[in-house]
Amino acid sequence: MLERMLKAMAAFFTGTPGGGTVLLVKTAYAPDGKHRVCFFQRKEDGVCGFREEVYDDRTMDACWIPMKHGHVEEYSGLDEALAAAKAEVLWLSSALP
Repeated sequence: MLERMLKAMAAFFTGTPGGGTVLLVKTAYAPDGKHRVCFFQRKEDGVCGFREEVYDDRTMDACWIPMKHGHVEEYSGLDEALAAAKAEVLWLSSALP
């Protein structure tokens, strides 16, 4: 199951199925516990990105759903990805130091 999730994240992050190894490097949760931002780093070249997700518990699957679909913006490092995420996700600045 974890391997399938990592492959799905890799396909989402790189835009191509199996296009790289994606590592989850940080996750920040909103105060309500129903939103989170996951920060990723592609192992091959160090490129970083983030994805905001919302927890959907209305179905029996109860899972995290991406807020946006499609290609994830790429950043040269984690600091750049953190700054971009803080500018885009309103609650994130209060959740991260």
